[in-house]
Amino acid sequence: MLEGIIWNYGSLIILSVSGFLFNCLITYFYGVAALGVFNSTYAWYCVLSQVTTCGIHMSVIKLIPEYKENFEERNKIINAALMEVLFIAGTGVIIIESIVPYIITDNGNLLKSMQIAMPGLLFFSINKVILNYLNGLSEMKSYAVFQSIRYISIVLIIWLLGIWKCGNIWLSFSFVGAEVIVFIMAVAYLLYRKLLGRGISLRYIQEHIRFGMYILPANMVLELNTKVDIICLGLVLRDDYLIGIYSFAIIFAEGFYQLYITVRRSINPKITECHVDGGLQQGIEEINVNLKKYLRIFSPIALLLVAIGYYVICCFLGQRDYIVGLKYLILICIAIVISGRKIIFGNIFAQTGFPVYESMINLITVASNFLLNLLLIYVWGLLGAAIATAVSHLIFGLIMHYCAKKELRVNI
Repeated sequence: MLEGIIWNYGSLIILSVSGFLFNCLITYFYGVAALGVFNSTYAWYCVLSQVTTCGIHMSVIKLIPEYKENFEERNKIINAALMEVLFIAGTGVIIIESIVPYIITDNGNLLKSMQIAMPGLLFFSINKVILNYLNGLSEMKSYAVFQSIRYISIVLIIWLLGIWKCGNIWLSFSFVGAEVIVFIMAVAYLLYRKLLGRGISLRYIQEHIRFGMYILPANMVLELNTKVDIICLGLVLRDDYLIGIYSFAIIFAEGFYQLYITVRRSINPKITECHVDGGLQQGIEEINVNLKKYLRIFSPIALLLVAIGYYVICCFLGQRDYIVGLKYLILICIAIVISGRKIIFGNIFAQTGFPVYESMINLITVASNFLLNLLLIYVWGLLGAAIATAVSHLIFGLIMHYCAKKELRVNI
């Protein structure tokens, strides 16, 4: 598990550097308003990807560890998942492209940016299934490499678009191009490693749909919870320049949040294995001991480094307007630190076969986040969005602690 975490943190460094680079590149070539449009598109893109995968990728990460040594069953699980997500995502992209013009009526740049990005959802959805398959097999090295390739590709495509002086609406094409690259390389890798074979089962088709529909609300609202501030700012303020400033700070907060999500991905298969073996309580206790020891040391250090790094970068870029985002960044990161262990155990209910509980927790979290954002943005603007997002992380932590203790009899 430690090796997997190390590889994923290496991927996270690349993700964070890439996120910083494409924000800087967009600002340099196109300006802050274009950055606001790009990040608004990215927020919707991530949320809609949950619809086009329909939770099937989470069914894969739950089932694969159970049949890790059974090649025949693994083939049936992954083939059923890929077939389903291809159909669902393909249909979903057609529907989304049809209705987007009726939803986004007052921002032409955002509309065109969204329409360009939406085909990428097909490949993004398939890639999520493939990467979760690798995660379930504890192939964390390859998982980390493909995650890195995605973000490096986005940076390179944005750089090329800027060099070629393409219009800013084409920035979202970077999502499509990156996912196609990851798809080709990931499929080639699976075939080379002989991790794909023949076989399909109606049983797993039904199981993926059943589990996916239960977990979909959880994944949908969880993804929405990390993007709801950007979406609400677009709905309330409708100012691409201000959204650009805020989103530049939030990309650092999301990078900080990913420190915890990276650990989550590594322990998810372990949670399932402990549950199947009947040693969930003991397994969670062992994981918790290590988490408490390391988070107590590294979380404050990481928060300090992120804050200093953000300030230095703003000064280096000569973007004094961005420095105001430091207070939003620190506020959200403090809330993430407080709820750190709960964030890491965020998939514990899905991994133990109770996706409905995970859906309920995430639904409450995102509902509170959405309502607080709408209210506080009207009152305090960008600061209101940051406060609402910080509070939602605290709410998530409290509910996770209560439900895990009540339903699973574990203390997280």
